[in-house]
Amino acid sequence: MRAVELRAPRQWAPPPRAAAKLTRPDAVAGTPHYMAPEMALGRGNVDGRADLYALGCVGFWLLTGREVFAAVTATEAILAHVQRQPDAPSKVTELRVPEELDRIILDCLAKEPSARPLSAAVLAARLTAVPTVPWSEERAALWWEKHRP
Repeated sequence: MRAVELRAPRQWAPPPRAAAKLTRPDAVAGTPHYMAPEMALGRGNVDGRADLYALGCVGFWLLTGREVFAAVTATEAILAHVQRQPDAPSKVTELRVPEELDRIILDCLAKEPSARPLSAAVLAARLTAVPTVPWSEERAALWWEKHRP
């Protein structure tokens, strides 16, 4: 039998504000295939539109089954997001993608934050206006079977 010491836990306190900073100006944090150009470049003007960029990457993947840019390494992916223009989802998928949805995804993937939707609410309104195509559970299962990561 083993004796276990039981005592009251120490009070935990968060570190001082300066020490709690998780990001550094000389470090890049994020998922390379979903990283907005301004994050990759370490610009100080990163705001919610970087999240809309990442959401555009997710939308692109959901429509095509692949990342916006084919890349083998993280560095290659980051550089592609900074330097290359993405294809419209409709150009790289067998699905019929409404023109309006192509435009929304490409707007989210704009290199300059000022060219992206102004907010998630604006993006939601634009997405709501896109005509939908019927999508059955069977069709969804076939898509996931083909594109599951």
